[in-house]
Amino acid sequence: MKKSIILLVTLVSLSFASDTITKKEHQNHQHQMSAKHKKMKKNPPFLIIGKMPHLTRLVKSNWDKLDLTKEQQEKLIKLRKETISNIKSLTPKIRKLEKEVAKSALLGDEPKSLKDKVNEIAALKAKATMVHIKCIYETKKILTPKQLEKILPKKTNKKGK
Repeated sequence: MKKSIILLVTLVSLSFASDTITKKEHQNHQHQMSAKHKKMKKNPPFLIIGKMPHLTRLVKSNWDKLDLTKEQQEKLIKLRKETISNIKSLTPKIRKLEKEVAKSALLGDEPKSLKDKVNEIAALKAKATMVHIKCIYETKKILTPKQLEKILPKKTNKKGK
């Protein structure tokens, strides 16, 4: 009987220990993902940084406040998926080239030998910026002026200003 109780206590202790490890592993994973996301935010793959809103993110965070129709919801979800997919396909290429150029520059390679890679980075960042601009344009076409007022300052809501 005593052995059974000891065995039971040991098993329960081990299950708590493995649960704790799982929670710690999960927290570490969340921290790593958060750090990766923060790094992306600090170094976005665009030419124009901090001057244009991430409109689909604003829509997502204000989803319930916007009183969206079913059609608007479907269009916005599709647009967000397309935008994120396009940006995610460009970002690794940009990061890889940036690392290569930085490493080569620090090793003392001649600037003219890096020109093609720098131009490629610029072209990829221009492409990412155009994806961002298109996303803003399409989102503004989907939302009503009243809905836009809820998520954007008035000065960014009007054409030609």
